[in-house]
Amino acid sequence: MDSEAGTVIKDTHGITLTVKGDRFVKSGRRARLQETYNLEYVQGKVACPKLYGYHQEGDVVSIEMEYVKGKTLSEIWQTIDDKQRQRVVDNIIREIHKLHEFSNGDSRTRGINDTTIHDLLLGEMRFDDEAALNNHLVGRAKNSVKMAYLVRNMLPTSSRFCLSHGFLFSCHIIVKEDMDVVFVSWGHLGFLPEYWDAVKLFTLSSVRDELTYDIATRLNTSDSTIAAFKSIYSTMF
Repeated sequence: MDSEAGTVIKDTHGITLTVKGDRFVKSGRRARLQETYNLEYVQGKVACPKLYGYHQEGDVVSIEMEYVKGKTLSEIWQTIDDKQRQRVVDNIIREIHKLHEFSNGDSRTRGINDTTIHDLLLGEMRFDDEAALNNHLVGRAKNSVKMAYLVRNMLPTSSRFCLSHGFLFSCHIIVKEDMDVVFVSWGHLGFLPEYWDAVKLFTLSSVRDELTYDIATRLNTSDSTIAAFKSIYSTMF
């Protein structure tokens, strides 16, 4: 590997991912400075890559961080035994709980420093209370009046809002050799309902439902909340 140029491991949709020794560089016109601020914010709070630096030239952002050796959750799940799987699940729960220790003290949907959260599937999210967030979520099921009615009645209305990864699914969880986990891809961090990461992991994961349902259950995420999001995504795709 050329130590200067590094090895490009992905180059698509305006994002280039490059490994340079023990460092990882994410760059491109679709890389966002907000991800650097988010990653900087969670340093020491949760298992995440170390942030080494970032810069912007024109509309191209480059973020240099630690290269975490391991495999994604979806890559490794079928290759490990039941004991190892339980350790992975326990470690995922532990890291989510670390994030949930931090709250903004109210039910505003916000990114850090009062910014807007950019969700790849649900759009820009900046709401002053859970009712406004729920109205937005119901609107995503607009293709069916009946579906929208069902979604509204399945969504929780008194959630605790706390720090959440925002877009947690199997490709954003790196599993190391010792079964410890590291969360990556921090572009969607924010204060969201406590169920958010469990629901995202359950509805978007490419691993078995048994795993993600176990995580959702242990995080006290109700079946109706899971069903609401499955319904929302079923009308979007």
